[in-house]
Amino acid sequence: MRDEFFGSPAQQGLQRRAAAMWTLLGDDPAYCCHGRAVGVTDPSPDSLAQQISLARLQGVSSCEGVSEGEVAARRDALQAAGLSLDEYVSWAGGIGAIQAAREVLASRSLPAGLTVGQVDADTPAEVMAQLDRVTASCEVLLPMGQFLRGLARPAACVYAQTDAGEVVATSAAVAQFHPDSCRGREFWWGMLATDDRHRGQGLALVLGAESMLRIVDGHGMTGFFTGIREGNAPSERLCTKLGLEATDRTIIISIAPEVFAAGSVTK
Repeated sequence: MRDEFFGSPAQQGLQRRAAAMWTLLGDDPAYCCHGRAVGVTDPSPDSLAQQISLARLQGVSSCEGVSEGEVAARRDALQAAGLSLDEYVSWAGGIGAIQAAREVLASRSLPAGLTVGQVDADTPAEVMAQLDRVTASCEVLLPMGQFLRGLARPAACVYAQTDAGEVVATSAAVAQFHPDSCRGREFWWGMLATDDRHRGQGLALVLGAESMLRIVDGHGMTGFFTGIREGNAPSERLCTKLGLEATDRTIIISIAPEVFAAGSVTK
């Protein structure tokens, strides 16, 4: 299957570089990826030089879960290296959130006329293009195809589809860490996006629960995280309904503007 990259031309270029980097580093537990750019697994200062190098090569790199006491020093070092920064509050979930997702699906379903589909190795390119359209309309970057299809790492990308075959909402979860790493049973979750015409029907809540449980039940994952920009109240409310909680840790995205000119990778 050919490589599949999504988003704007600049975002597709980022994913193309990340795919090449993943070929080199994907078997090393020190590195992780959910399909946008390769990042570092270890949030301690020991991984700082690797994050800087990855950003310079790909245009972007990430470090998830930087502790409150180490955020300022990491920011300063990345900026001193000439990198721009983007940040998210790390929200996390475990047994309680997984149970909350089960309760959501026990009491709610998609509205009439919509069904749930899941991306796999055989999903047609037209469906992937529709997923790209829906996520782009919400300023969310769709991860590269090999991750959404579960070929690079275990994954569960689900979507709501009309009887006419139109994709109108989606959510995804990817086991972004190497199975041998200390975070090997933890997954990234999110990519919640809904077409404007179908908002207000709870699609994000149902699909968010679906993607979460499909990767938990299908691949034995036990915990997960997502990133929310500070002050994004709608995302905070949705995550709270699904049992996630804000942590005191930060996801720091480092960007080399000479390679990736956009100020951020995704919403």
